[in-house]
Amino acid sequence: MSDRVVREETAADLDVAAFAERYYADWSEGVRTNMVMSIDGSVSFRGRVGPLSSATDRALFHALRALSDVVLVGAATARIENYGPVALSDELAALRARDRRPWATESPRMAIVSLSCSLPERSLDLPPEQRPILITSASADTSAVRDKAEMIAVGEDGIDLPAAIEELRKRGLRRINCEGGPSLLNTLTEADLIDELCLTMAPQLTAEGDPATESAAAVLSPLEAPRRFRLKHALVHDDDLFLRYMR
Repeated sequence: MSDRVVREETAADLDVAAFAERYYADWSEGVRTNMVMSIDGSVSFRGRVGPLSSATDRALFHALRALSDVVLVGAATARIENYGPVALSDELAALRARDRRPWATESPRMAIVSLSCSLPERSLDLPPEQRPILITSASADTSAVRDKAEMIAVGEDGIDLPAAIEELRKRGLRRINCEGGPSLLNTLTEADLIDELCLTMAPQLTAEGDPATESAAAVLSPLEAPRRFRLKHALVHDDDLFLRYMR
């Protein structure tokens, strides 16, 4: 386990692309999750992630996308945050180009998990190369979006997420960057599919409730024991704490 702690002095001095390349690019394949959390345990404020995220965190969010084959997200998060196709700046395209691994696609794909097949507006009516991958169940009604997305339909009554991950890998999309939301992260955890967790601890209090005080029935885990990870790094910048945990 690394006990390295790095402090960058000012936001103006931080080259986030170089920061990501140095500390996050050593990732060959697997499911990486990326999230931000307040210091009192909230993952959003009034339903949105944005108020918790600093400029550095947002820049790292896009850099981690650039280092992935596919961005995986739940439909509710995709709709609330109005997800569209992944667009890379020239700087992040250069970061992607410097990676030694041959990429399956020029830009990361977007994969949205949805039983209802309800996609965000910005993901509709796109050219074929930018259309999202819709992950849904075999019994879902896909008629409204069949011509607007590539389909992965796995599982009968619900979505078979392990099978969906395997389908992404068959398409050459082996570095999977999951951006939530909480329900999708819980399902990935239950299926033991998470290989890496990148967590930004935001120096903010939200007063949106303490998960530790919720009723036991509401938070009871189906796991027999918590999944344990090891700390890869803890990096501090402008009071944000960037944590990287690995299986």
